[in-house]
Order: sequence, then structure tokens, then C-alpha cells
Amino acid sequence: MTDTTAITARRFSDLHPGFELVHAVEAAIPVSWLTLELLAQERKPLPVVDEFVLRLSNRGVDKVADIAAVLGLDDDTIQAAVAQQLSAETVDYRPDYHGGRMVVLTPAGKRAVTDLATTTPKRAEQQQAFDRLVWEPMPHNASDLVTRADAQSQGMILLPSRRTHDVTADDVTARALNRILESQHRGSEIPVEVLTVEDITRQPRRFLPVILLIFSATEFDDVRLSIVVDDSTTEEHDSALIELGGAERLGIRVETPIGEPELPSELREQRVSHETVRSLQRRADTWPSPDDAVAKHVDARQSDDSTTARAELAGLTVRSVPVFEHRELLAHAMEHASRRFLLATPSVSDSVVTDDMLDKLESLLRRRGLTAHIAYGLGQADSYHDAGAVKRLGTLARRFDNLTFSHIQDVHPGILIFDDTWVNSSFSWLSYRGTPRRTYRKEEGTLVRSMDIVDDRYTQYTELINMS
Repeated sequence: MTDTTAITARRFSDLHPGFELVHAVEAAIPVSWLTLELLAQERKPLPVVDEFVLRLSNRGVDKVADIAAVLGLDDDTIQAAVAQQLSAETVDYRPDYHGGRMVVLTPAGKRAVTDLATTTPKRAEQQQAFDRLVWEPMPHNASDLVTRADAQSQGMILLPSRRTHDVTADDVTARALNRILESQHRGSEIPVEVLTVEDITRQPRRFLPVILLIFSATEFDDVRLSIVVDDSTTEEHDSALIELGGAERLGIRVETPIGEPELPSELREQRVSHETVRSLQRRADTWPSPDDAVAKHVDARQSDDSTTARAELAGLTVRSVPVFEHRELLAHAMEHASRRFLLATPSVSDSVVTDDMLDKLESLLRRRGLTAHIAYGLGQADSYHDAGAVKRLGTLARRFDNLTFSHIQDVHPGILIFDDTWVNSSFSWLSYRGTPRRTYRKEEGTLVRSMDIVDDRYTQYTELINMS
């Protein structure tokens, strides 16, 4: 099970020196899905007869009858090929000094002989995504985009548009479209070249899902945002967002962490620090090289070191949990827990308790011998919970006898336990996205792998849940 947002957060957590990653959230770039009417020059392979007409003309065989004789074809076939190339403007059919006519190559015809293709201007209709944040065309398909309703239901932060009006034909340059075509046909010949954009006939609004990274300065009061599009950060998008007001425009605030729930002193002394854990995670993470040739010659020692770092991480019994790792741990727990699963969280939101999460919980609950507990509230007011999410979890509990779902009114720390692992953290496990309050904190937690200690904590919370 993978969580793209968590993986992206891990990858770019050290992007800005002097800043710490506070949160990674799903966001969406506003897009216009354009239907363009344009004039394009299409490259077409030459028909065989036409090709030889041009080749022979280039070598001085310029009479229709002579070309027909060389090719063993009738004059009418050659006349038809010459007429076709006259339309393509690759030949002229000129009078000669003897009262007849000869086939003469134009400059375009001489180029066609070289690359064996003709170019024909034509009007065409093309659909094109237009990025409203940076205000330029973008290389994405309709399948990459979602509607406003879908983006909002998934808890995405809707990023602003640079301008409020519709896109005009002047905003979509032929150069920009050809640049996109070149990137899409890298290593092969481009089938068409756009000459001009004449009109835009339709432009419904859509959104492109991206990931927004929220950083906070370590030594002063500042918030920095970075947008990750297609697994890459883009200075162009970051700069555009800053120009439009950045964090203030989006209502994003970073506040002092609530703080991790208290740990027993002996565990606090054993706890491996955030810096050590991040160092191991950097060694463990290996990312594909953009150059396949480089990827094939990766130093074997680097691969061995990555394996060693993963083993060292797995062997730590009490260690820090960086902010971005919480979602990965929840996903891991739902996928791999075999005996017990316990989750207590202050609030629940529709954007986290999705169909996908419910499917994963259902798969978890179907495992033989597994017992699950989910609790929410922990002292939070009812206004912090989405009624739809609460109802769906309640329905799931009624379907599965091995799931206990309850509301705890008193204040208690949040917790995640799966098998013999306990994650001690104030992270909002079931409401980490989609809430109207865009206030974020760098919540660091602690992972504990110790059967006796985890058993005690599990017993404490199951009794609390069962009494609710």
C-alpha cells in the first residue's frame, strides 16, 4: 500500500535549508480544458509513386512520359502523382523549350526528397490543458484532471488562478504548443507543427491534483510553500503562488506543536532522535535516476548501504516518527496488522474516511483472528467531526463483529497500535486533510516496538473504549 503524499513528503522534506517540513497536503491547480481551433502543418509520408516522381525529377528525368517509362507505369498514374504534388507545392509543371511540359522541384520539393515527407497546412481541432496558476498551456490529459466537486470532496486545497477571466487565443501561443509536442515526442519526429491558434470554442474549468508542501523556518517566523507536480517541484509554480499571496492567500498558518503525549521516562531515554532517524531514512530511500544509463551503473555499495539502513530502522525499538511518516504508518497498519488494530483520534473527516480507506479497513477486518477498535472525540467538540464519516464508520462496525467503534468524550491522547507496535503522537489520524481550519503543526511522534509496553497501553485503551 502506498501513500503518494507521504512518499512525496519524505522525498522533499529537506528541500529548503533552514526550514522544517510541517505538513504535506493534497492541493489542486486550476485548469482550463481548452478546445482549440488552430492552423497546423501536418507531416505526411510520401506515397511510393509520388516519392519516385520527386526522386526522378531531382535527377533530371522531368517528363511525365519518361518517368512513366522508367517506373513501368502508365502516363495517367504519373499525371495523378504530379497533380498531388502540385497541390502540396513540392513541384511546378512548367512549359519547356520544345512545346511540352516538365516537372521541376520547388524548394519544398527538394526538402521532401531529403526527408521523404510532405508538409501540408490544415485547420484542426485540438484539446489542450491550460494552467491558470502560471497562465500557460500544460502537458496534461483530460484523465489527469478532476472537477471542482471532486477536488473538494477529496479535501484538496484549491490553489488560486492568476487571472479570473477566460483564456483567449492570444494566451495560447504556437511556440508553447510546439514545445509541449516536442516534449511528448522526444526521440521521435513530431507529426504536426502548430502555426497559429485561431479560436477557443470551449473551456470548462477543471483542476489538476498536486501536492502542497508546507515548511516553517526554524529560526524565525516564516512559512514557505512548494508545489509538487508530477513528482517534481517547480520554481515557476512556487513563484506564481507567492505573487498571488502564498500562505496568507490560502489561509495557511503554522502554529506551535501541541506536543507529543507524555512517554514513560525509560522510553524517553531509549528514544532515537529525529536527526538519527532522518539520516537512516535518507540512506534507505533510493530514487530512480532520470538517466537510465546511470541507473544501470549504480554503485553496488550504495545499494548495500540502503539495505543496511532499512534493517537498522526496522531494528529500532523506540524511535522518533517524523511528521510525514504518520500517514505511511497508518497505511502500513491497515495493510499488515494481523492480530490487533487500535486507533484513537480527536476528530474524523469525510476527506480521510473515503471509500478507499473503508475498503482497506474492510480488508483488515476480514483477516481471521484480528480485533479492531476505533475511537474518536477525545474531548473535541462535535463540530470537529463530519457526520458522514462518523456514520460510515458506525455502519462498518455494525457489519463486522470484530470492530468496536465508539465516541470518547473525555480528553485523552490519540494513539495508533497495530500488533506489537505503538505510535505515540498528537497527529490527527482521521482528519489530517480537508478541514476548513488550515492550521498546521509539526507533530513529531514516537514509535515503540515492545510487546510488554504495547500490551499495557493496548489494555488501557480497550478498557476506555469499551466503557464509552
